[in-house]
Amino acid sequence: MKKILLFLSVLCVVQLSAQNKNKKPATSALSLPKIVVSIGNTTGGNISAESLSKIVDSALTAKDANGNHYAIVRFRVLYKFKSTYQDQNTGEKKVTDDMRTNNFANTSVMPELWRQSIKDNIKSGDEMIIDEIIVKLKNGSKIMAPSITLKVI
Repeated sequence: MKKILLFLSVLCVVQLSAQNKNKKPATSALSLPKIVVSIGNTTGGNISAESLSKIVDSALTAKDANGNHYAIVRFRVLYKFKSTYQDQNTGEKKVTDDMRTNNFANTSVMPELWRQSIKDNIKSGDEMIIDEIIVKLKNGSKIMAPSITLKVI
C-alpha cells in the first residue's frame, strides 16, 4: 500500500512539473515596441520661440527603434502661458498662470486655429505639452506613447 501511494505521489509531481514547463510567462506573450513621438523631429526639451513657431505646423510622428511608423489615433495639447488681468478691487494689473487645452482625434496635426494662436502669442516661459498620445500598432491594438514637453526659452 505504501509503495502504491509513493508511486501515485511521484506520478502527480511529474505530471504537474510537465504542465508548468509548457506554460510561457504572461509578460512574453505581449511584446510592445518602444515608441518615440516627435513633432518637427523634436522629442521635447528647451526650445526657442522661433523654433517652436516653425515646428508647430508639423505633424506628430510615432516610430520605433527600427524606423517603423505608427498612426496617431489621438492626442491632447496643453499650452501653458502667463497672462495679465486687472484686479477689480485694487485696479492693479496682476500676472497669473493660464492654460489652454484640447483633445484632437483622427489627426496628427493641430488645427490651423490652434497653430496660428500659438505662433501669434508665443513667448519665453511658455510651455507646450503633448500628452495622452494614442498610437495604433501594426496588429490593430492601441497603446499610449510617451508625452512631449517643450519649454520656450
